[in-house]
This record gives sequence, structure tokens and C-alpha cells, in this order.
Amino acid sequence: MKSVVITSNMLNEIDQLPGWFDFVERIADAGIVIVDGGSTDGTIEYAEKRGAIVIIDNIIQREGYGPARNHLRAVAKSNFPDAHWAAYFDADERILEKDFHRFRFIKDYLTEAYDVVAFPRIDWKDYTMIIAAKDWKVNPDWQARMTRLGSGLQYVRKLHEQLVGHRKIYTSLEAPKINHFHRLAGQEKRDFIGKVCAKLHREDSQFGETYPKHHKEEHYAQLLDKEGL
Repeated sequence: MKSVVITSNMLNEIDQLPGWFDFVERIADAGIVIVDGGSTDGTIEYAEKRGAIVIIDNIIQREGYGPARNHLRAVAKSNFPDAHWAAYFDADERILEKDFHRFRFIKDYLTEAYDVVAFPRIDWKDYTMIIAAKDWKVNPDWQARMTRLGSGLQYVRKLHEQLVGHRKIYTSLEAPKINHFHRLAGQEKRDFIGKVCAKLHREDSQFGETYPKHHKEEHYAQLLDKEGL
């Protein structure tokens, strides 16, 4: 069997952590790694009590999402040298129990021709998972979230990170679904994330013009200039 390290970048996620750990502990057969941006709400202490390796580093704000993914892979390899995969799930993301078997099957038996597994993500508007932002079967939001630790692949770009140096990416609508609940976060948290993304887009000079601005980016850029992070 091929083991997986579950990893995440977090910042002040205490309300999400009980459910998140109940989910990831079921599939993290190597270990759990969290890089925390400096939480003050008990996230760090709770994660350590649940057995996660926690590193304090605000790498997303400083360097962006691509470097943050690379950092998580490096920490996973360093702490769990025998692990085969690293997978990344935010605090507001879940895979349902009915998909655990499929997750394990993919990680254990996927041919070595694939370095990356992309999961379809469903952007839910409610916790009962009745109303989605769009039809994931028609327009799946593919998330390249599980990577072989033995691969030399790298994530690039500070915002909307992309993969380079990999072999094939496995995609299938039969793969486990990432259920995403970001739309249900409080306004303060959503504003903070929006400001971080506006900052990173400004700084991503090498790639900044290769992807469009979010329709609210000007709003968040103005908020960033006014309030800072």
C-alpha cells in the first residue's frame, strides 16, 4: 500500500478543525502536516493535540500559493520519508466517507505514469450540500491536490498555482469530490482572503497578466490599500 501525508496551510481555523480532523484522520495513513500563518484562535494548539506536525510560517502572504504548496511537499518528505503521496486540503474542504474507498484505491493502485491526481471540487452554498455554485459534472473545478513525493514536480505562480515538471495528471469524474464551503465563511475572513489574493496578483509580475482578475479584485485591492493585511 502507498501511504499519504495530508497537508494544509491554515490561519485561524479553529471552528473548522474538529470536522476537518475527523475527515483527514481517516485517510492520512502516513501523517498530517499543517503550516500555520500565525493563528491566534487556538488553531495551533488544537492541531498539535490531534497529532499534527505544525510549523509556524506565513508563507502564503509572503511568497504565495505555489511556493506554499512546494513547502508543504518538502515538509512532508522531510518528516515522512517513507510516504508515497502528499495531498492538500484546506480547512473548509471535505471528502465524504462514501468516497474514502475510492481515494484509497487511487493512491494504492494508480499507475506510475501519473504524478498528480486532480479531484473535482464542488463549491457549495449551503452545509446541507443541496445548492452548488455550478454544475460540477458539466464544468468540474479540477484541483490538482495529490502528488507523488518522489516526483520532481514543482508548483509555480503566487496566485492560481500551476504545476510543472510532472508526468500525467489523473482526472476522472468518478474520483472523490472535494466539497468546498468557502462561500459560507464570515465576511471578515472572505475579505482577508480577497486582500491576500489581490496582493499576490500584484506581486506575481512574471505571471500576473496571464490570468484574469477576479471580478471583485479591484474592490479587494482598494480594501488592501486602505486597511492592509
